[in-house]
Amino acid sequence: MGNVQGRHGNTTEAVRFWKKGLELNPKRADVYSGMGWLAMRKGECEEAILHWRKVLEIAPRMPGVHNGIARALTVLGRKEEAIEELEKDIQISPQSSLSYFLLGQEYLQQKKYEKAKRNYEMAISLQPDLPNAYYGLFTVCSRLKQRAKAREYMAIFKKLDAEDVTKEKKLLEGRSEASDDLVSMRENVAETYMYAERIYRALGQAQRTEELLKRAATLAPKNTECLMKLASFYRINERLPEALQMYKELTEIEPENGVHYRNIGILCTRLKRFADAEEAFGRVIALTPESSSGYRSLAQLYLDMDRELPKARELAERAVVLEASAANYFVLGWACDENGDRDSAISAVKRALELDPGNPKYRQVYEHIQKSN
Repeated sequence: MGNVQGRHGNTTEAVRFWKKGLELNPKRADVYSGMGWLAMRKGECEEAILHWRKVLEIAPRMPGVHNGIARALTVLGRKEEAIEELEKDIQISPQSSLSYFLLGQEYLQQKKYEKAKRNYEMAISLQPDLPNAYYGLFTVCSRLKQRAKAREYMAIFKKLDAEDVTKEKKLLEGRSEASDDLVSMRENVAETYMYAERIYRALGQAQRTEELLKRAATLAPKNTECLMKLASFYRINERLPEALQMYKELTEIEPENGVHYRNIGILCTRLKRFADAEEAFGRVIALTPESSSGYRSLAQLYLDMDRELPKARELAERAVVLEASAANYFVLGWACDENGDRDSAISAVKRALELDPGNPKYRQVYEHIQKSN
């Protein structure tokens, strides 16, 4: 039932059913995996990582989990950790062309061109029709002054890219002819665009991904899944004002959905629009008073701003009461430290580490507070 609700975009109901399933059987790795991908789709990368870590506790060799963690870490800017996760994914799934491709992307950004080249080559050896791997090879060969090879790879990329465009047009034409009803046709074509978008996103083709999502949003402007994907795309690509606009449109369609307001708060914080962020997090609390995320987010905002520190501690304490998660304990520890209560800070951050022992940020803060104490 959770899977059905998730496929129809009813994320709150999906999580409710999944949590009920976990109460009956806490060893369901697939449920944690689904919750991880749902959190990732909503842009809650740290939450997604927590769910996927749970998966690994239950099924350490479940394919694709390390890949998902790597993507979330990349969004959070934790590049070295992302590389480690991709290496682990390859150990479990040595035929994963996508993990090799993503490793190539990471090494390219780090200007480690030989390593990037080796991983791109592995990707196309496993999947010869992977256009963006050829584009990656064109880029690294250009940087390595291997001009003949660069031209060769660019020619292959253009050929494959042109073939993909032709296939996409034929697919869309077929879907358009399948219905005489205009509204139904628009929805079907939008759905097809979104299907094609998933393929291009997996291949790392950002421009085509954005183009398809925007087409889908034009055809089906009330499709919340499409708007959420667009918002996530802009967010991943650091186009924060555009992501913010998408979430505002989502609140017009779903004014009672606290997730959208939380994302608005997070983006406003990053854009240093603190008053707007405070208002958004307050709206989250009003809409979902029994959920910890609004309290944690507002507490974190006050801590970032270095004001309302006693209030920040109250909010963090309320978050922990509602949900004894690693993220909530960490923010509580931070709030206690800022309010001069070092013993409580150490205790809270230590609990966060116990719940998420692989989190380097928690360990670093824990050691820092211990030393200052």
